[in-house]
Amino acid sequence: MAVQTLTGRGSDDLIFANDFEAVETADVPFARRVLERLTYGATPDKVASFNALGADDGQRLAAWLDSQLAPETIDDGVCQQRLASAGYTTLAKTIPQLWADHVRGGQSRSQPASETTAARVLRSVCSRRQLYERMVEFWHDHFSVYGWDFTIQALFSHYDGQVIRPNALGNFRTMLEAVAASPAMLYYLDNQSSKAGAFNENFARELLELHTMGVEAYFPTNNPDDVPVDGEGLKVGYADWDVYEAARAFTGWTVADDHWEFPDQPEYDTGEFIYWADWHDISGKFFLGGFITPNQPALADGRIVLDRLASHPATARHVCRKLAVRFISDSPPDSLVESAADIFRAQWEAPDQIAQVVRHLLESPPAFDEASGKRRRPYDQVIAMLRKTDADVVPINLGDWNPWGEFLYRLRQTGHGPFRWRTPDGFPDNSEAWASTSVLGQTWRLLSRLPQLEDAAENQILPVLDLTRAALPPAERTPERIVDLWLDRVLGYAPQDFRRRDLIDFMRQNGASSQVLDLDANPPYGSWNGNDLSQHYNGVRLNAMVSLVFTLPEAHLR
Repeated sequence: MAVQTLTGRGSDDLIFANDFEAVETADVPFARRVLERLTYGATPDKVASFNALGADDGQRLAAWLDSQLAPETIDDGVCQQRLASAGYTTLAKTIPQLWADHVRGGQSRSQPASETTAARVLRSVCSRRQLYERMVEFWHDHFSVYGWDFTIQALFSHYDGQVIRPNALGNFRTMLEAVAASPAMLYYLDNQSSKAGAFNENFARELLELHTMGVEAYFPTNNPDDVPVDGEGLKVGYADWDVYEAARAFTGWTVADDHWEFPDQPEYDTGEFIYWADWHDISGKFFLGGFITPNQPALADGRIVLDRLASHPATARHVCRKLAVRFISDSPPDSLVESAADIFRAQWEAPDQIAQVVRHLLESPPAFDEASGKRRRPYDQVIAMLRKTDADVVPINLGDWNPWGEFLYRLRQTGHGPFRWRTPDGFPDNSEAWASTSVLGQTWRLLSRLPQLEDAAENQILPVLDLTRAALPPAERTPERIVDLWLDRVLGYAPQDFRRRDLIDFMRQNGASSQVLDLDANPPYGSWNGNDLSQHYNGVRLNAMVSLVFTLPEAHLR
């Protein structure tokens, strides 16, 4: 893979490169492997806490998973208090409240999506329930909805707060129905208008192709007899016929949106999910090789389809492979996917089914035997920078041009702005998809900008200078010690020596690597106050050097 130069200084170019294959990862500490993979960034205190959980790596991982897979037992009061004090008003609103205020009323339609985005950033940075937040992100990608659609944005806080978040470590079948009946998904995939005799296949197709069995189980035929059966007598995949039958099963699943065919009554204009029997196709159906008899009770046709999908081996393999790709590697072992799928199917009715599958995957030998080779996606990368620098994240008033408004604007430029993937397949989850010059360039631009952001009182959002001062006594503030401090804080291990050497050269400029740098007399951006001009830009170089550490190939891996 070609090496790209981010910053150049003649023959001593800084190589912060898209050369990930050259990164040496054998010596990455186990705690770092776990926490970089399963959280939004390992910090020194979290590494120390992890290492205190047991006598060996296996004990520590098991204890950490015991806690993280039961997020309700984790005291997250600090983060919850920050959310409560942030001034968000839409996160706890019900669908009727959102509909009345942001669809029918005069309040901003985008406010629920905007506040849900702000809450995601805050939780990603400060929540102690890190694996849970990772799983929430996973399911938003799996059941992807474009949150900024004109209609959906007004209801999006409900989709996040009442559909995805309550089910992230629970039962897949329960979540599947919650998604199918959510107004956000009904609008996104057009099922709110699907009627008997004129069904819309969009939702049904994505339900099979993306949400459950996967495109790998698709047989391009309209004859269900062309799809073979497995040893259990189950169809091994689905055909177009099954898509159409599923679409018929979900006719009448719609939204109380004052449609002209609904009664002119307030309860039919609330934005809530309703089953409108007049629109439902009551005739019999033949789905995945089994009959659904006609004239079923309300919702029964759709629920039978969901039951068959949630318990199907193809669904188990598809979902488990995606989980393994997210948390282990872009090419997880087939044997691990199969063993996880066995648990997924055996526990398909268990309330903690997803947590059981996640535990199996993460306690398997392949999980952390070596670095995954996966690259952080842009959102992961910038959140890691915020976490590792103790950033003060309180993104209030996101409609204004403040530091956090700028942050989210620049994050969108990377292609990974929260809830902004327009197609239903969700943000890509393979390293190659995020390796383009455009993505990396925009990500690096944001990483270089973050240390410069200031709050209203002109305090740095990222307290890089304060952290450096606190960690190193004045006599130890040499380029070597400063660089080593930040390499340890960001990576937790030594990168390739030439990268360290280049960082030291950048920090020392024309001085000696052992020269003590004045970090007290000058503000971070070097407003000259009459001191030695050679010390004038120490704060500037410090912030730039820390940004460069975050652009290292090692810092991009998780």
